[in-house]
Formats: sequence, structure tokens, C-alpha cells
Amino acid sequence: MKSIVLCEKPSQARNVQAAVGNRFGRVIGLRGHIIRLADPEEVNPEWKKWSCDLLRPESGFYPFAEDRTGGKDKLLREIRNELKDAQRVIIATDCDREGQAIGENLTRYLKFRGEVYRAMFNAEDEASLREAFANLRPNKEYLRLYQAAVARAQVDQIANLSATRAATVVLKPDGMRGAVGMGRVKTPTMAIVCKRQIEIDGFTPRSYWDLWLDVAHGGDTVHLTHKPGEEDRLFDQSEAETIIGGVRNWSGPVSVSREEKRQAPPKLNDLPTLQIRASRWGWTAKKTLDVAQALYETHKITTYPRAENRYLPEVEIANAPAMLAGLSGLGKLGVSYQTPVIRKGKAGHFSDKALEGSSHHAIVPNIKTVNDWEAIYDRLSTDEGRLFDYIARTYLAAVGPDRIYDRTEISMSAGERKFSAVGIVEKVAGWREAMGASAAEQEEDGEEYPALPQWADGAQATAQDAGLDAKVTKPPSFYTEGSLIKAMQEAWRFADDPAMAERLKEAKGIGTPATRDSIIAGLIKQGFLVSNKGKLTASPLALGLYGELMKECPEWLDPAATAEMEMALDAILRGEADPRQVIDDILLKAQKLLDAMKRRANGEGALKVDVKQPPSPKLLAAARAKAKREGVRLPTGATSDARICKDFLGPMPEGNQPSEPQLNFARKIAEAMGTALPDDVAADRRKLSAWIDANAQNAPQKDRDDTATPAQINAAERIAQAKGIDVPPEAMKSKALLSKWIDANGSKSGKASGGKGRKTTRKKG
Repeated sequence: MKSIVLCEKPSQARNVQAAVGNRFGRVIGLRGHIIRLADPEEVNPEWKKWSCDLLRPESGFYPFAEDRTGGKDKLLREIRNELKDAQRVIIATDCDREGQAIGENLTRYLKFRGEVYRAMFNAEDEASLREAFANLRPNKEYLRLYQAAVARAQVDQIANLSATRAATVVLKPDGMRGAVGMGRVKTPTMAIVCKRQIEIDGFTPRSYWDLWLDVAHGGDTVHLTHKPGEEDRLFDQSEAETIIGGVRNWSGPVSVSREEKRQAPPKLNDLPTLQIRASRWGWTAKKTLDVAQALYETHKITTYPRAENRYLPEVEIANAPAMLAGLSGLGKLGVSYQTPVIRKGKAGHFSDKALEGSSHHAIVPNIKTVNDWEAIYDRLSTDEGRLFDYIARTYLAAVGPDRIYDRTEISMSAGERKFSAVGIVEKVAGWREAMGASAAEQEEDGEEYPALPQWADGAQATAQDAGLDAKVTKPPSFYTEGSLIKAMQEAWRFADDPAMAERLKEAKGIGTPATRDSIIAGLIKQGFLVSNKGKLTASPLALGLYGELMKECPEWLDPAATAEMEMALDAILRGEADPRQVIDDILLKAQKLLDAMKRRANGEGALKVDVKQPPSPKLLAAARAKAKREGVRLPTGATSDARICKDFLGPMPEGNQPSEPQLNFARKIAEAMGTALPDDVAADRRKLSAWIDANAQNAPQKDRDDTATPAQINAAERIAQAKGIDVPPEAMKSKALLSKWIDANGSKSGKASGGKGRKTTRKKG
């Protein structure tokens, strides 16, 4: 029986090939989705013109179409030929809903009538893959997973494209390049940052006062503080001084409470928690995913990285002793405890119930490669080692003993004001031994707690000193990629209705672990968000769009509303919702936005915002070419603002007319060739460009000579001397390369850039 195996990507195909060879048929590596949903105009030619229409086909669903980009059409023909005489297909793509769609879309599109099986795995080492292929399941068992993927794809195609077209037609401000991108996940993510930006911009600092009191007993002094919560802060200095004046001479009994506390370890990692953690190292969300993917796919030392759950299945309990021993053997990861502590259920780390509806368990070291860990560990890069260490330490903590400590609180009360001090004495480090320096970050408030004297409850104490600590309220912090991913994951916090917020806690937020990094990157690329030293701010375009949608269709900005949609998609996976009904319900919300855009089109029209966008590569290249041609520098800001580039280039020729510099250059070539420039070529920019490309080798030497000029060389040598660096030898031979080197080093040095059109300055002395 002929069969073929479909993997999601070539690297995955290589891993499957290494594990099972060709025993299950030829192994083919796809490149993600190699078929796509048809474009709107392919379904309805009238949709080629952008409007405020809901782009839903009459059938309700977009059909598939062939993707002819990047050689995918060739790969599709190859698979079609393989399936002609095949009796079985094994889908061995990633085990989430997207992976299911990548494989099953193909079998459906190509109308394969043979048997279809599914290989499900959470790690790509040979042992895991062999186990998956030894336990193949009929693909029909994963119909709900496929239906959830189809519903997600159809909703995004219809809702996002309809909203983007409507917003672009109606709201696109003057001077903006491209479309006003909208999306049921993208737009609420933008709104999270906009809301925080508005809070920061409108923040007014206020002075407030914390109180303190030093009390003494038996030769020991304890510093007590009164730090009320935000709602009860003391903003009136005179009131604060009155309170502290009343306790300066205080004496009396103090309350002392002392109890032993036990603290269980934190949950294991899913991808969002890794991204949040790594953002403290300055990593972007994408970098974290890329490094986690390398640990899984290249080194096979961890499990599937796009995890959406922080629990392990209970069958993994049997592997805990080997995991603990293997990790402890990796030098600096060693811990003193040798027997794992198993915590089951939702309050623990191993829970089948908590994994219901999830495609992947928590990210942990891959037990299947335990015998190779030491060799693999030595090959990891610095970044890979850093992330693996954290994954490993979190697992070691999860199977470690409870932390045990004594918590002591000494306090006294003055009226309704409580002054207190808290001290902690460690008794058993427990799981914190595994976390090392990271353990302190597990504390919720991040404070350090000193040891307190062993006073008895009711001990008589006397005030020694008292005073005020002046404080100033601080604005909310800017989002980072890590904290924004956390906000996306905890979309329930944005729900106004407490009952809805409680219900949404069971949801997984907005977006998926695999897409959140690309959503944020897309918002930055499209000019909605700006990333500066890790801080995310909202652009004027984003704030303008936010303000308009708040008036017309606030539901599109609400992360909680989008989280409800995600819950509906998850309900398909559980068999609790009909896919078509879920799509219908979500598209009703999209129609509300389109209706709002139609009203806006008859009113204020485009947004009145100042849009700053980076120049396109072609625009920037044209500006640099002009600067080089004229021997001048690019204007300040030209590399980040398209308008500056356009102003520098001057007005574009009307219609298809060639520019004057283009004509002059062509005439020089024609003159050197001893011929006349054809009239039809001289009148058409495209023809002229092609003619120049074909005859550029005949240009006068002075127009095509790339030899560095003496002035350039002198300027470069002065810069190199001033900065204590060397000019690359290849740059000294090329006018173009040397110009780039001068531009890169001269402006930063404060010295001369030199060269034609540049003024040379030197510091005296």
C-alpha cells in the first residue's frame, strides 16, 4: 500500500525521516499553508473595488485557491502526483489547530479518497516520533480540531478584510501609505496600548505621605510603617503631620503574630510566560519564540514551544525521577533534593482535567533525549542556554519540596491607622533552591523582609522617633512586549461585568501563543505602535483610530469581547458549538463596524491625524541616489519619515514622463554611443529606464567610475584618526563604499565627514 507523510516544514520532515525512515511512506516537508483561501475579488469581481461591504460569499465560506508564491505551486503539483496512486496519507504536522488545517486542507482540496491518519506528538526527538507513528489515529477523530481551525480562518478572512477595507476607504488620513489594518485581535491589542497611553498622557502627579514609627523594647528597635493602599493614601500633609504628632510619644503593647508558612512552587511555563519572563532580559516576543523553537526543533532538548497550557498530563508523573536526576546532573542546575514531590490537580502541576481542550502541555525538558542532555547542553548558544536554564529550573522547582518560612508581624494601632513591620526567616528553601536568583522574583510584591526580634505578643514598647516619608504618585508603566502579551493573555481584566470577567478567566485571552508576537510586530510595522528602548507607545494614527472607534463601535476595541469570540472557537473544539453558528455570531459584530463606517463616510470622513511613516525601500533608495548624485547628505529624518524623503526628491514627473536627471544621463550615453536618443524612448519613463539599463555600459567613464576621490579619502583618514579606527581597505577603493563608511562614522564622531559638498571642521588643540 502506497502512503505519504505530510510534515509542516522541511526541518520537521528531516526529523520524521530520521526517526521512522520511509516505513510509513515518502516523507514530504510542506512550507506551512501551501494553499490559501481565495481573495474576495476571486469570489466576486465586484469586490475588487474597496467598500464598506461585508465580504462574505453566498455559500458562507471562502473556497481554497492555489498559492503560487515561493514555489508552493510546484510543491502542490508534486503532492497531487503522489496522491494519484496513494492509498494512505499520514498527517504529521504540528499538533495544534493550525497544524491540523495545514495537513487536512490539502487532503480535502486535492479530494483524496484514501485513508487519512494522524500522528500526534509534543516533541520531535526520535523516541517521541516513533511512539507517535506507532500509535497512529484515524484523522476523523480530530474533526473538531479541524472545524475550529476552519472557523477561525473564515472569520478572520471575512471580518478582518471587510473591516480593513471599510476603515481604509473611510478613515485613511491624508499622507498615509497603505491600508488602515483592522483585525479582531490586532485592533483590541492596539487599544490596550492606546488606553495606557491616554492614561499616561493625562496623568497628573500628586504628593502623598507614608508614616513611620521606631519603637523599642528590650534593647531592640523595630521600624514600623503605615503605607495605606491607593484609595486611603494621605494626600493632605497637615493630616499626616497630625497623625504622626499623636504617636511621637506613644508607648504601649505591640501585637506580635508569628506563624509557619508553606509555599508551593510556581506553575510551569507556557509560551506567554516565557515571553513575559524573557522581556526582562530585553528580548522581544519573537526572539523568545525563535530561541524556544530552536531548543525544540534543532536540539530536541525541550517539548513543543507554542504551548498554551501550564500543566503536564498525569502520565508524565512516572518520568519525574529521571527528569530530576537528569537535570541535577547538568552542573549548575543541580539541587540537593533527590526525590520529586508530585502535586496533582489544578492546584499542582500534573492534571489531566486542566489539560482538557488543550493541544499542548507545558514546556519542559524533553525526557526522550535525557541520555543526550549533557552533550546537547554543551552545544547551546548563550541565548539558548539562558532560556533552557529557566525552563529546567522551573521544572526542578515544580517537583521540589515546599518552601517553609516563619512570618512575623509586629504592629501597633493609632486610631484606625496601623503601623507594622513584617519579617521572614527561611527554614527550608525547598523549591527556591532550584530557582536560584530567580526565586526572589516569585514574590508578589518584590519587597525584602528582614528578620525581626523575638518579642512576645503584648510586649511593652516605646516610641523612639517618628516621621513622614514624602512620596509622589507615579503614572502607569508603558507596556513592553512581555507585559502586552500578558495583557492579551489576561483579557478578562478588561471586562466591565464581574460575572463576565470571572467566566473569561477560563479563556486563553486574545490571539494564540503562536501569533501574539507577530501581531505586535505587525502593529509596529504598520505604524500603530512605536517601540523605543523596549517601551511601546501608541502613534497619533493609533490614537486617532482609537478615538473614532470608541465613538462608533467600541466593541471592536474591547479585548474582553474578542476573548468571548476565542471562547466560542474553543467551544467548537469541545463539541459544544456549531461552527457555522459561531461564524454567524462573530460576523454580526463585524457588520456593526461596517455600518458605523458607512455613517462616518457621510459625515466627518477621513481621520485628521499627522501620520509619520518610514519611507519604502524604493523611496529611500531614490533619495539616497539623488544625494549621492548631487554630493549632499540626506536631510535629517529622511530615513524615518517618508514625507521628508518626498520633499527632498521634489515633485514626481506627471504621468509617465521621465525625470530631467534620467533624461540627461540617457543623452550622455547616446552621445557616447554616437547615436540619437529615440523620441519614443525619451517620452516614456519605463522605456527610458529599460534603455538605460541596456546601454549603461556605454556611459562616459566619469559618470560610472566608482573610484574613491582624493577628497573622500582625506576625509575618511581624518575620521579614522579622530576615532582611533581603521578604514576598511575595500572602502578606500570604492566611491560608493567609502561614501557609506563616511556617512556611518563621520556624523557620530563630531568630526568632518569630508567629500564633495561637505564642510570639513576640526577641533582646535
